[in-house]
Amino acid sequence: MVKATHVEAPSLDGVERYPDLFEDGPGAVPGMGDDLRAAVEDAMAEKRVELFTETRVVKVTRGGVEIEHAGERQTIDAAGVVWTAGVRVNPLVERLDVEKTKSGHVVVAPTLQVRGRPEVFALGDIAYFPSVVPTLAGTAQLALQQAHHVARGVQELIDGSVPSAGHFEELGEAVSLGTDDAAVLVEGRVVSGKLARQARFALYTTRLPTWHHRLRVGAAWFFGGKSPRPLGL
Repeated sequence: MVKATHVEAPSLDGVERYPDLFEDGPGAVPGMGDDLRAAVEDAMAEKRVELFTETRVVKVTRGGVEIEHAGERQTIDAAGVVWTAGVRVNPLVERLDVEKTKSGHVVVAPTLQVRGRPEVFALGDIAYFPSVVPTLAGTAQLALQQAHHVARGVQELIDGSVPSAGHFEELGEAVSLGTDDAAVLVEGRVVSGKLARQARFALYTTRLPTWHHRLRVGAAWFFGGKSPRPLGL
């Protein structure tokens, strides 16, 4: 079990509170690469968030959580609990009569055509593309690249030609580390701090589909997205 040092956190009743984070796996943010994971863990250590790895939450109660680590259970009081769950495929996909992996993802060819159904394409979270970089799986940047590729593939089918194989690359990664901090992975290097926070915001807003979306998100972030508030308020 990995632990960082405690830090005083906002309280609602005058009682000192400490932030805890529980992770079922061996480290924080298991879907990210080692460089970004190190930046996230460094930020948590600096903010004195206590990290419990290889720890499972077995029950959430009115007053806290019950956790299990190495076969032993413990109850921890909490002023508030935030649960981030995993993802599963849509029930519609589960009912499709196509080749799927054990986790329910649709198996696709390098062209993103469904195995045995060349007239059907699958992409994004529902598709299993074996040659993709592991850190790209389940990300928006992969789905965006695949969407452009599928559009070309459909046009190629309409034109009577054979769809080409897809090649998808890591374009970078950005993760928020609080109201004034972030970590951004660009060309194999990780940059963190306030500048990274601004870069992450610029990166995400430029990816929004219309100027209306960019204006709304930008205004919300600028006027109300930077001031943390205690739980319950």
